Amino acid sequence: MTGKKKLILSLGSNCDQEQSLATAKIKLRDMFGPDLMFSESVWTAPIGIESCKFLNCLVFTHTSHKLEYIIKAMKHIERTCGNRKRARTNNIVKMDIDVLKYDELILHEKDWSRNYIMELMKECPF
Repeated sequence: MTGKKKLILSLGSNCDQEQSLATAKIKLRDMFGPDLMFSESVWTAPIGIESCKFLNCLVFTHTSHKLEYIIKAMKHIERTCGNRKRARTNNIVKMDIDVLKYDELILHEKDWSRNYIMELMKECPF
């Protein structure tokens, strides 16, 4: 894919988890089109907060968008899924989308050592 960069995202929700993930997946497919692959979804214990379990998955795709645009777009999708700052202060995370990798740039380095990330990365097609 000439001109396109590899992109790996992590999705997580601890409130209306299945519906929140489904909504985010629709929005991501609208943005990136058919060149998009979702890993299996896994339930995980919260890390660093007291809350319900999280439902997580990874997204693998290619993009010609710049990183700054992707980050802003992911924040918009989080809000579309019902994410609010006030709820976050109460440890309610309707949707959290992190850019883990953009081309060769690794982001959220601590996340890469989490067991569920390492396990789901086995599904990465690139």
